[in-house]
Amino acid sequence: MAGTYRIAVIPGEGIGPEVVNAALKVLNAVQEAVKDVRFEFLMCEAGVSVIPKYGTNLPEETVEKLKQSHACFKGPVTTPEEPGSPVSVAVKIRTMFDLYANVRPARSLPNVPCLRPDIDLVIVRENTEGFYYAKEFEVAPGVGISTRLITRKASERVARFAFNLA
Repeated sequence: MAGTYRIAVIPGEGIGPEVVNAALKVLNAVQEAVKDVRFEFLMCEAGVSVIPKYGTNLPEETVEKLKQSHACFKGPVTTPEEPGSPVSVAVKIRTMFDLYANVRPARSLPNVPCLRPDIDLVIVRENTEGFYYAKEFEVAPGVGISTRLITRKASERVARFAFNLA
């Protein structure tokens, strides 16, 4: 764990910058407390607010910083819903780096009152297909259809990942 870790930081939009700045304070406190761990933060731009400046919601400069980093800390960014709008920043990053497994652990914590003190589970979800790549369209006024992408290859890959994790 000792070393210097480059973290690409996308502050995001809306409440994103406030939340990300609070999290960066925590990471700075970690590197103060743990002397052999250092973080180098690479500030990045992304989201609907940068489209006028770059012509895209994920500028090439940000992509290059992501490629140079050990991790990315991304605040929430706006995804426009108009037809022809760019794919969400999160989906672009997941696809670019093949982040196909969405892993969500859940455990009961000791000394925290809860209904079930014995919970210890992990939910694994395919992260690059499904409704993330939905094609939506209106077939009549007030009637919409949404299709989703599911491939055998992606389904088997995430199932294998979940099995190996278990």
